Formats: sequence, structure tokens, C-alpha cells
Amino acid sequence: MASERKAAKRVPWRGHVSIAEEVVSSIASIAAQEVEGLSGLKGTVADGLAALLSGEKRRGVAAQLSEDQSIRIRLKAVIRYGYPIHEVAQKVQAKVKQEIEGMTGLRVSAVDVYVQELDLGEPGVPRAPGLRTKEES
Repeated sequence: MASERKAAKRVPWRGHVSIAEEVVSSIASIAAQEVEGLSGLKGTVADGLAALLSGEKRRGVAAQLSEDQSIRIRLKAVIRYGYPIHEVAQKVQAKVKQEIEGMTGLRVSAVDVYVQELDLGEPGVPRAPGLRTKEES
């Protein structure tokens, strides 16, 4: 069942703004998938069923609100073969943090990237720049 926790910002003269963790997860998912070298995000079977039933596209992403109103993001990533894993992960961390903070005004305390799988690609699909097969060597 979806969490009902919301991150909140108090704007003294205007009132109260709440942002659901699910919204933050969606922002993180979209931002992460814009990074070159990331093939996708991978959730559990339960995540997949929940996404299918709800129509949401945040599979493989979890946002957790801390007591101090900061957000911690956990991403389960699939990296394309040929890309430096550590560099792709760092770019994902930076992009996700930038987008969440820019769009919500909330502080991101951490973006944890768990590399779950390596995407070996399929024949005819472009590979990472500079990567050659045995036949091309």
C-alpha cells in the first residue's frame, strides 16, 4: 500500500505546502533516467505489480522523509555495459539531487545508488562510446 507521508514546507504568510513522497520518487525516477549510461531502474516483483496497478513509473525508486524534513533517495539501477559504473552512479546522484531540490525546495540528504544489474545490450543497439567487440579489435 502506498505511503501517505508528505514532506512539508512552511511558508509563514502563505500557509502550508505538502509534497507526497511518491511525487519526490517520480521526480527522482525521471531525473535518473536522463543520465547517459543508465539503462533503467529495477524494482522488485512487488514494485512491478504496484506500478502496473497504479500506472506509476517510479519502479526501483524509494524516497524517505527524515524527521528533519530532508529526503533520502534510494535507486536500484541498471547500468549499460561499457560505461564506468562509478561515474554513471555519481552523475545519477548529482542529477537527482539537483532536480528534487530545484523542483521542491526540499533538502536531499543522500541519494543512494544500488547497481542491481549490468545491461549487456542487444545486437544492433549502440554501445558506449569507444567500446569495441572482439570482432572489431
